Amino acid sequence: MPLLATQGAAGAGPGAAGWLAAGKAVAVIGAVVVGGRYLVRPALRFIARTDMREMFTAFALLLVVGIALMMDAVGLSMALGTFVAGVLLADSEYRHALEADLEPFKGLLLGLFFMAVGMSIDFAVLAHSPWLVLGLVAAFVVAKTAVLALLARYFAIARGQRLLFALLISQGGEFAFVVFGVAGTAGLLPRETEALLVLVVALSMVATPLLLLAYDRLVAPRLGSGKARPDEAITPQHNPVLIAGFGRFGQIVGRLLYTQGVGVTVLDHDPDQIEFLRQYGFKVFYGDATRLDLLEAAGIADARILVVAIDGMDESLELIDRVRQRFPELQIYARARHVSHIYQLKDRGVHLFEREMFEGSLMLGRRVLEGLGFDPAEARNVALRFRRHNVQAIDRFYPHYTDQKKLVSLARQARDELEEMFRQDREQRRQREEAEWM
Repeated sequence: MPLLATQGAAGAGPGAAGWLAAGKAVAVIGAVVVGGRYLVRPALRFIARTDMREMFTAFALLLVVGIALMMDAVGLSMALGTFVAGVLLADSEYRHALEADLEPFKGLLLGLFFMAVGMSIDFAVLAHSPWLVLGLVAAFVVAKTAVLALLARYFAIARGQRLLFALLISQGGEFAFVVFGVAGTAGLLPRETEALLVLVVALSMVATPLLLLAYDRLVAPRLGSGKARPDEAITPQHNPVLIAGFGRFGQIVGRLLYTQGVGVTVLDHDPDQIEFLRQYGFKVFYGDATRLDLLEAAGIADARILVVAIDGMDESLELIDRVRQRFPELQIYARARHVSHIYQLKDRGVHLFEREMFEGSLMLGRRVLEGLGFDPAEARNVALRFRRHNVQAIDRFYPHYTDQKKLVSLARQARDELEEMFRQDREQRRQREEAEWM
């Protein structure tokens, strides 16, 4: 960022002219930040109401070009302007819509960018100083890998995945090409240094897939040798409930059933989790819950209920498809990740499900209302009404969930209905309070 920003400032010189140029730069950046907050978002909101996708694309391009020209007009780098414009767009609530609309341009522009970078690489530097270049590449990759491995430990990434995580992003970023190019044009880096740094970053990118191949062949088998294990031979079980997946969601269901003396058979595929749970007396078997032979060995034919608590949405749907085909009369209770998952469950005839975060979020919202001074009974009623409206909206949206335009229209209608319902509640509460004071 400092290299980007100093492209124009380098020629401003000392004295009043330099201070004036710096003042202009600060003013433009401040205007961009303030305008992005108070002008760009309302403009995007207005464009969203028109339902014209082309307007999104045109406005995004106009914003990028406009900010780049503003930066250039005050002596700053146009690259800095495009970077700031991207940050503003990414910070808006419409970022995903913009990403979808700009996706067709992404591949083309990325291709042109890397073609230009490839044409700018000076391989004569490698021929002239091979050991210097290779040494810098090795030092860069090793240093970045070491730092990333430490960060992986800090962010609690699994021990066996830390090295893989570090190697995946051990290369230099493509933004380095932009920074070095701008710095070279501004005279902040000598041409020889610029060519050397560009070559080092490019070769670090080439080294990454080779390092991953080496990891797959040399490191991964050793890390996985202790973890890999065949599916267990499950002795015949005759419990009324079978739980597929015993992570944070399935555990709560299983523990609740255990407290009431309900027989439960559990299938999970995490060996560490299984060994941990067995220490506390849970009867958990290792195996792929989507395999019908394992399900049959686990007693699914005698079970009354199958609880699908698998983390992956695709895996849970695959399991439900197989069970529905083989055991159509079995009751299925499912964990739903989000609304789209609910619709796909309903397509498969599964109507007994719970969203994994909805009830907890609703309860926390109720506690927040109480913390703000709402009467506990009133906060409870508000939460229940919100829940009822949300459940009814899902049922109403379901027949149209494949029609995006119709779905958006229904969602807006439901939002307006909810706002009107709570507006009436607030008005009635205000009238009651006024009546109490009279």
